[in-house]
Amino acid sequence: MSSSSNFGLRLDGILVVSMGLFNIESANAKTLQTEAPTTAPSMDIAQVLVSTIFGTCKLKYSVGEIVYESVLIMSGRSGTMRTRYFNTDSGKIEAVDQMMLLKPDPKGLLILGYNPVYAGTSLKNLTYSPDNFFFSVTPDGSATFINCDDRKQCSPVNVEEIK
Repeated sequence: MSSSSNFGLRLDGILVVSMGLFNIESANAKTLQTEAPTTAPSMDIAQVLVSTIFGTCKLKYSVGEIVYESVLIMSGRSGTMRTRYFNTDSGKIEAVDQMMLLKPDPKGLLILGYNPVYAGTSLKNLTYSPDNFFFSVTPDGSATFINCDDRKQCSPVNVEEIK
């Protein structure tokens, strides 16, 4: 899904792209390996191209008729996310926290959720399916940001920067 809003996460890596959705900055070449062996798997090359994300943003997406609102905080290759949603089983608004992990992919970036717990606790939420986000920018500059949870329920994502 294309988005016209600026997305306030900062990617640090060798790949430098100028666009409104992500503020991408080059990395210090002295601290990263800049040459990949010619036999390196594509995942290894992707690791060199984009290594970290920093920032906070608000995400909105849906599964069926239920809208989910999340705050994603990324600090390098890992982060956390709190999600609020209406639970139709309990009839209440609930919140879940989950850990997030950045994984490069040949087609873009994956931010994978895991270990969902009831917000503010360490009590595992057994019914919440972890969220997984895919972000890519095509050669023409259009951006796609989608969520597919572990149950393979997918939705476009609206992104808003939080400063």
